[in-house]
Amino acid sequence: MILKMITETPQKALLSFSLPLLAGSIFQNLYNIFDTIIVGQILGKEALSAVGNSYVPLLIINSVFFGISSGISILVSQAYGSQRHTEIQDCIGSVYTITIIVGIGLSMIAFVTGYRLFIAMSIPENIFSFTINYWKIIAIGIPFSAMYNFCSAIIKAKGNSKLPVQSMGVSCIINIFLDLLFVGILRFGVRGTAVATVISQAVAAGVTAVYLYHCDKASFAVCPNLHKIVAILKLSVTGMIQNSASAVSMFFIQGLINQYGVNAISAYTSAYKIESILTIPIVNLGTALSVFVGQNMGAKQIERVQEGLKASFKIAVFISVTVIFIIWIFSPFLMFIMVGNEKTVIEIGVKYLHIVSITFLFCVSLYMLTNFLRGAGEVAYPLFNTVLELSVRTTLAFALVDCIGFLGILLCRPISFIISTISLSYRYFTNKWQR
Repeated sequence: MILKMITETPQKALLSFSLPLLAGSIFQNLYNIFDTIIVGQILGKEALSAVGNSYVPLLIINSVFFGISSGISILVSQAYGSQRHTEIQDCIGSVYTITIIVGIGLSMIAFVTGYRLFIAMSIPENIFSFTINYWKIIAIGIPFSAMYNFCSAIIKAKGNSKLPVQSMGVSCIINIFLDLLFVGILRFGVRGTAVATVISQAVAAGVTAVYLYHCDKASFAVCPNLHKIVAILKLSVTGMIQNSASAVSMFFIQGLINQYGVNAISAYTSAYKIESILTIPIVNLGTALSVFVGQNMGAKQIERVQEGLKASFKIAVFISVTVIFIIWIFSPFLMFIMVGNEKTVIEIGVKYLHIVSITFLFCVSLYMLTNFLRGAGEVAYPLFNTVLELSVRTTLAFALVDCIGFLGILLCRPISFIISTISLSYRYFTNKWQR
């Protein structure tokens, strides 16, 4: 196999890897975006608020998946960079065990604890039943999400970023069709949206698993290696805690938002999803940088690792300018697509997006530096930085909401981006990551 990450120019390697990921992530986020549009336009803002509240505990679960996926990606990419084929098979064989345990375990926990979790979030009574009905079905599909994310991490670490895109593309088309069928035609309500999502996740998981089996049947016969499982989980800790802490912070902040009623909930839900899809290019560039750094650290090419970071920032600046332009010109239209002619909801959402755009370059730097350090094998400092960022974010939300109301909730994330970027920049310039 030609390892483009250690042979091509950094900019070309990063782009060739991240562009297919971009398409795949767009497809993956279309699950949430299309669900939001269907629910908002057909079922109304109450149902939209219910789906939005379900997103918070789902974010906690996905944070575990994304964290483990990053650990898989880093370990496998480093093994590929140093051409340790036996170690690669040991890693892959161990991933299947992790998939079964984590996927089924989280599904059971989500199903059992959902009711109490939503009570703790202070969800308004008029949308509580919508939320529970949606969540119980979504919980059933959690093992499929685990399978897709972990199998995709192996495939990407090998340098193939196209197959996950193709499987997600097929899955997304199925999801859109089923959404229109279950919600638009059969009128199954929020349950229909949830069923469509679960079926689509099962398709994506099946495609990636079959591909891996076809390409490397020997890995399926490898017994789980406890040492490799521990190594994967160790590298996953930063990502899991980073994303989990973000989800926990979001849990508390969502509780504050819920106190301001349905308009605030649906506005924040819609604007946050718009922000998420606009940051997809940055997220995928960060993933590409992590694999690039992992393979080149494995090949002992420190200078090339630094060149990769510089190249990623050049690409990121161009993306940032484009995203900021889109937000300031098209955010009212994007909000209208989400929620229809709800003027109050649109005004709140646009205000949030404008605030986020002001500090978007700091958000970009946060993604790049975090993935750089994790790709280099750092665990402790990215973990510390995550705790710092989210502690500041949550504390600010509670402090500012008492002073300036709902605007304080909108300001807490952008301010935390600035503080986090300063911290990560300091760590990079110490050069301790080289060890």
